Amino acid sequence: MAEFSKKRILFTAVSAMCVLTVLSLYGYYTEISCEGSNNGQHRQRLEAADFTIPSDDVLANMTRADWLNVFWKYINRLQALCKDVIRVGTLNDGGKEICVDEPYRPRAPCIIYSFGINNNFLFDNAAVDLFGCDVYCFDPSMTNSSGRVSEHVWFYKLGLAGENKVSSKGWSLKTLDAIKQMLGHSNKTIDILKVDIEGDEWASFLQMVPAGSLRNVKQIAMETHFLSKHPHLSEMFGNDQIPGNMQLSALRQLYEAGFRIFMRERNLVLHQKWPGLTRPITNLNEISLIQENFAYA
Repeated sequence: MAEFSKKRILFTAVSAMCVLTVLSLYGYYTEISCEGSNNGQHRQRLEAADFTIPSDDVLANMTRADWLNVFWKYINRLQALCKDVIRVGTLNDGGKEICVDEPYRPRAPCIIYSFGINNNFLFDNAAVDLFGCDVYCFDPSMTNSSGRVSEHVWFYKLGLAGENKVSSKGWSLKTLDAIKQMLGHSNKTIDILKVDIEGDEWASFLQMVPAGSLRNVKQIAMETHFLSKHPHLSEMFGNDQIPGNMQLSALRQLYEAGFRIFMRERNLVLHQKWPGLTRPITNLNEISLIQENFAYA
């Protein structure tokens, strides 16, 4: 069984009353759905302790090596099964893995928010071709002026942050709620939230989750920038210097808000040996998450 514990195992047992699904990847995920009260659905999840992000109080007393271990174990464990995953955009940096199982597949009319463009609209144009969505692109670092790019693509010279402000670089930054209100999308479903903003994702998600800004978001495709660019640098990624314990808190809060990792991709650009760890890890990683609450809507 030791050999099998290193592989993903999907087992489905159907009885007259219950459906039991077990997904195992270096740990386990169990879901039980039974007929009865609460609209016929009772779900119980058993989490392997090694892959649970601790509370904020526990994280605050951990070492940097502890944070790295928790981060590495957490993002390398899939939490949900998406049977149909497609690559949207380039195969290189900038493309994202998107779940197109029902009910997550975007269908026109649909809305995609794309934060972090870096003069590359390949993801955004591909999303239009595949799904027919309206795609709203944001990047304060580009020289482009805000405006319509094509029939279904708009560009805005502003960025995502944990508060509405102008950065030290002179960039206009807004919260997700402020952007949705600006575009008239406050009560709209966001089919895909793409976030690749070089470390500023942490402050953004730490604000978004408690504010309830992600309730109408079906899935997130993001690049995580954990800790610093080099093992011996103390300066974190991003404009807001969010320490490792709070970066992990953001991931835990996403989980508590119903977002489950269905795909992970390592960025080998920063494949390094970190003090306190026995082997090199990548602290830049792509993760894609689905909002499980939509599956039971």
